[in-house]
Amino acid sequence: MKKVICVAAAFMMVAGVATVASAEVDLSGDARTRLRFNDKGIGDSVTKWDSRVRVKVNASTEGGGYVKARVRFLDGTWGTGGDYTAGAKGDYNVWSDYAFLGFKVGNVDIAGGKMPIAFSPWFLDDERADRFRILYKQGGLALAFTYDKKIYEYATTYTDVTWSGQDSQGNLIDVVGQIIGSTYEGDKDVWGVTYRQKFSDAFNANVRVVYVADNSITPDKSGIKGSANFGMSFGGNNIIIEQSYKEGDTVMVGADDQYGGYAEWNATFGSVTPTVRVGYTMDGFTTDQTFGWLMIGGDVPTTNISRVGMGGDTIFVGASSKFQASEKLSFTGNLVFMDIDDNGTAVYGENPFEVSGQAKYQIGKGVSLLARAGYLASDGDLVDDAFSAYGQMAVSF
Repeated sequence: MKKVICVAAAFMMVAGVATVASAEVDLSGDARTRLRFNDKGIGDSVTKWDSRVRVKVNASTEGGGYVKARVRFLDGTWGTGGDYTAGAKGDYNVWSDYAFLGFKVGNVDIAGGKMPIAFSPWFLDDERADRFRILYKQGGLALAFTYDKKIYEYATTYTDVTWSGQDSQGNLIDVVGQIIGSTYEGDKDVWGVTYRQKFSDAFNANVRVVYVADNSITPDKSGIKGSANFGMSFGGNNIIIEQSYKEGDTVMVGADDQYGGYAEWNATFGSVTPTVRVGYTMDGFTTDQTFGWLMIGGDVPTTNISRVGMGGDTIFVGASSKFQASEKLSFTGNLVFMDIDDNGTAVYGENPFEVSGQAKYQIGKGVSLLARAGYLASDGDLVDDAFSAYGQMAVSF
């Protein structure tokens, strides 16, 4: 009962502020329930249910100010307790993954708070940061200067320890030693510039460059990261090209600089939309989890290789095709091949490939059913072939 009262009071406060300040408040959101099955080819298969409800709050004032936030309700796996992930995301699993405010003066938009920081599915997508941002827009140009803040606090205490156990012959032994610890604390400041330009309906460019100033005691992971992509449309064809770079020290002190890039083509022929992607990663570069398909990347419950580039230098090609069977029903199939220069961590071997697909049915406006399944073949010795599937019911409002 206390939970309901707290949530109701919060929304009443929003409504009250809107009335006093003559603000316009819009509420929207989405909700889903899913049944997931995942057999990773090692250990037992896992079957789970999960669900969540999300509500977006967008408020604007007559003076050009605005507030944006998203509240999530009971986002978690069924059967793990009424609070699901209590503690990590709030005592009652009512929490916000972003909330920020800002104001606009002419072509300038100034904002601060916990913000979504997406650039592209390849480089950086569904992430958040404590950010201050100055955004300038003029026609097809958007130029943003950003500052992100993160504070590390971690320390290990040096302690003498005694451990009793058995040796390989079964004899009782005592081991006396010391926990070797280290202190890791300090600030990380990320300064960035984003440039977006829409030259015409047929061509656009996007560039993001950041400098990471890592002031922690050890290790110092300062350096530069960046990505640039270009989109082109002509004769019904759409092409996307992206190239990314990460200075090695930003990932691991003394590591090689990292590179990765891809190109994508898609077009629509009647009810069929084919898509082809080819790309590479080098020297440890990994893509964002969002980039991919259903078994490799994609950030979905069927995913078994979470990021393209994991396991070593990678060359990949993926072909997809969407078939719009009717106004409400569509099907999509994927076939993906990867060649990995195994660095010893490629669990699914040097030549994994994915066969996967989905079916989506739009029951009505804002209501849909979705089914996805995928198969990942492996030439590795560590795991067998993998199979994953899930079904989802979703509502948007």
